[in-house]
Order: sequence, then C-alpha cells, then structure tokens
Amino acid sequence: MAAVRENVSLLFKLYCLTVMTLVAAAYTVALRYTRTTNTERYFSTTAVCITEVVKLFLSVGLLAKETGSLGRFKTSLSENVFGSPKELMKLSVPSLVYAVQNNMAFLALSNLDAAVYQVTYQLKIPCTALCTVLMLNRTLSKLQWISVFMLCGGVTLVQWKPAQATKVVFWQVLEAFTLLWWSSTQTTS
Repeated sequence: MAAVRENVSLLFKLYCLTVMTLVAAAYTVALRYTRTTNTERYFSTTAVCITEVVKLFLSVGLLAKETGSLGRFKTSLSENVFGSPKELMKLSVPSLVYAVQNNMAFLALSNLDAAVYQVTYQLKIPCTALCTVLMLNRTLSKLQWISVFMLCGGVTLVQWKPAQATKVVFWQVLEAFTLLWWSSTQTTS
C-alpha cells in the first residue's frame, strides 16, 4: 500500500510556525512576569494542574469529534483507556515526568531571565539526541550532529557574559565540539 502524502501548503506551515513561536514566547514572558511581580504569588502546582485538566478536556473533546457518535466515543474510551490498565500505566510515567518538568519551569522562570531560560530550555533537543543515540542505538546524520552542536554552541554563548563572549577563541569552541562529536561516534560503533 502506497503511503498517503498530505499536501500541506507552505502558507499553512508558516502560519503554524508563527503561531507556535508566538505561543512559546508569550508563555515564557507572561510566566516570568507573573512570577516576578510584587503581587501575591499563585501556586505553580495549581497552574500546572489546571493546564493539564484543560488539555484533558480538549483531548476528550477531540476524541468525541473524531469518533462521531456517543456509542463509539464510550467504546473508544473503555477499550483504549479503562480497558487496558497496562497501557494507562505506560502513559502515566511520561505524564508525571512532564508535570515535574512544568513545575521546574515555574521555578526556573522565578529565578532566571526569560531570554536565558528560553535559550537554555532548548538544551532538551541535544539531550534528546544523545538519548536517542545512546539508549535507542539510532544514528544521526552529519547534518543533524552539526545542528545539535550549533545549538549547544548558541546556548553556551548566551550563558557567557557578553564581555567574556567576545573573548571566545573560535578554535577552542571547535575543538570542544569535535571532541563531543568524536566521543558520540565512539559510543555508536
């Protein structure tokens, strides 16, 4: 059976990219603002819990729309959620980790600048790449490794003070990234 290719326009892709970028930036700035004002603080756990409840309602609503009828909706819920507790437990582990991560984001934004937080938060991408290579025994292309190293370099430069960042020797940075790349290729062979 041939794979079905969806024809998604470039305009729609740019729209999605723009909306996702604006949401991420607005989330970080708004969260930083609410955590650093002199007003009475709210509990971060309450905000995370409310966010997850909203996501639950949205997911249930999308499932109801997708199934089309109340009978199929109930069947889908009973088979996929309540009927297989093992699968439910598998899903609960990443959910709990995600809840802890969101609480840590509140803590980080209470103590870091929004820009530093946003750039440092992108370190999840190299961490995911390393876990993919080390734990799942997958390989990354040279372009993917270059992208990961460039992201790490960008985060490193942002973390340095501006006066020190101008003194960075290009060859030292290149040497560090080459060493990282070499050590990662040694673990995959």
